[in-house]
Amino acid sequence: MSRGRGSRRRKPNAARWVAWLAIPASTVTAATLWAAVPSFAAGTYRTTTAVNVRSGPGTGSPVIGTEPGGATFTLLCQWQGSTNIGGNSTWDDVTFASGLTGAITDYDTTTPSWNSYAPGTGACGSNPAPPLSGGSLGGVDMQRACNTQYGLGLTAVATNANSAYSWQCVGPGVSRGIDVTAECATQYGYGTISAVSNPANAWSWYCRWNITPQMQAAVSWATSQLGQKKMSNGNYWSGNCEVFAEQAEGSQFRYGSAYLDYLAENNARRVHTDTNPPPGALVFYGPGADGNGHVAVSIGNGQEIGTYGYLGQTYPIEQYAVTAITNPPYLGWAFPFGS
Repeated sequence: MSRGRGSRRRKPNAARWVAWLAIPASTVTAATLWAAVPSFAAGTYRTTTAVNVRSGPGTGSPVIGTEPGGATFTLLCQWQGSTNIGGNSTWDDVTFASGLTGAITDYDTTTPSWNSYAPGTGACGSNPAPPLSGGSLGGVDMQRACNTQYGLGLTAVATNANSAYSWQCVGPGVSRGIDVTAECATQYGYGTISAVSNPANAWSWYCRWNITPQMQAAVSWATSQLGQKKMSNGNYWSGNCEVFAEQAEGSQFRYGSAYLDYLAENNARRVHTDTNPPPGALVFYGPGADGNGHVAVSIGNGQEIGTYGYLGQTYPIEQYAVTAITNPPYLGWAFPFGS
């Protein structure tokens, strides 16, 4: 129905594998807040590799610049519990020697922190929280995480019932941290992240879809096109479903058809086959008689927006259920590349 990050250096830190530490209650509360005015300063450090500098903590925040490996910066404050990079979910609010100020992953720095605050550093001030990312998919199997990440023989233990960050995989003379986001990906597939509903409760971890700003923008744009029959160049949308989907996601003209887009996602093992894709996901059907397949943009709750028909027809952009199309058959959904 349509036309035609790499390897990372290990941070020199004795606590390399202590991914989730027991954090004091006052600190855990601050860990759920996002940045505004920093209230601490903790000295000068440097990057260990080239880094993206973002407007806020986490890979969902826009990139505002880059700095090379070895760049020096002043550490202003830190966030705990943001996007987990290599087992470290600490993010740093910094000012580089170049004058660039923003958020970087703590993983790629020489700070002594690892899922904890560097000496003399505190939590960044509060700001409105980022958009929610897809609701709960379910809880986290911590014992399975220990088995998957370290092999059999270690037991998942919450060392402090009043801290969600206290989980460890323990055995005789061994105590290792748990990469909770990695376990979410193991349980629910590509595109999941971990979160806590109550930092003061060790059993409050859950997994959710990571709905990125790219996906949120795709929903907004697709919704704005409802009822439209023609593109900005005057051509009809009918038969141009891949063009519609790529324009929504901001990656125009990457694939010649919806089915080729699907094959790329499937080869990368990013396709989910349930019929409840999160907002901003690409929803695929195909290949169909013409071999091109069909793709639409999910808006959540089992609904999607897209164009249907063949080239030259005059069907408008419509909203319809994911299960409404049976020919070509439903293939599944995937996070767009770039998310």
